[in-house]
Amino acid sequence: MKKEPAFTLVELVVVAATTVILCAVAAPAVWGAYKTSSLAVSANNIRQLAAGGAAYLGDNNYRFWPYRRDGEVDGTKGAIWWFGFEPGKSLGKPEGQRTIDMDHGPLGPYVPRNIAPDPSFGFAGTPFKPKYKHGYIGIGYNVMLSGENGWTPRGGLPLRYWDLQQPDKTVVFATAAQVNTFQKPASARNPMIEEFYGFDDDRGKIPSVHFRHNGHAMVAYATGSAGLIKMNEASMDRRAPEANVGRLSPEVLR
Repeated sequence: MKKEPAFTLVELVVVAATTVILCAVAAPAVWGAYKTSSLAVSANNIRQLAAGGAAYLGDNNYRFWPYRRDGEVDGTKGAIWWFGFEPGKSLGKPEGQRTIDMDHGPLGPYVPRNIAPDPSFGFAGTPFKPKYKHGYIGIGYNVMLSGENGWTPRGGLPLRYWDLQQPDKTVVFATAAQVNTFQKPASARNPMIEEFYGFDDDRGKIPSVHFRHNGHAMVAYATGSAGLIKMNEASMDRRAPEANVGRLSPEVLR
């Protein structure tokens, strides 16, 4: 039987070196395309929410919507977040296994279903800890607009559009996330980034604006326009600096 010729050691080295070079050349292009697609997802989500928010205001005497309240949908009790309904039975499940019904939040009837989970968390530089089974849109709401007590409203009415001194500079939505060090598998030694639903000035919660696009947060203003805001590094959450989580300046929140 005739023996098939094998690769020589030199040929194997050349093939291996060529493969490494091709990977090194292709990887930045693939990574760049992935980041561009993430930017497009954020832009679409922000645009859809801004349009839906404007329609909601028009139907509700130009008053903004609550951030969260307890409620009931079809006989099921749970939490009605600004972006959807979380059934009580879901609230008892571990994060990452919970479900959300986006049709029954205040903006549900106003936002089309082509909003998609943002892939940006995949390259935040910090391990990702999901909250919902099917993903979340990665956008937060300005709780300064949602009522006197924002995060935990106790009867205070949300602001009206006409209460804003500079609606063209008031941020309603922004890319959002928080650094988690207190829920397993996250810990102080293993900080993880997770979805978050809102943001405020420096009075309440930890930093929760995600400057995920090359150090910028994508935002939508009360007038419906959108843009990018660069992070003030002094506001950065130092528990995971590579995640680019920080705060917006107070002047763009009211």
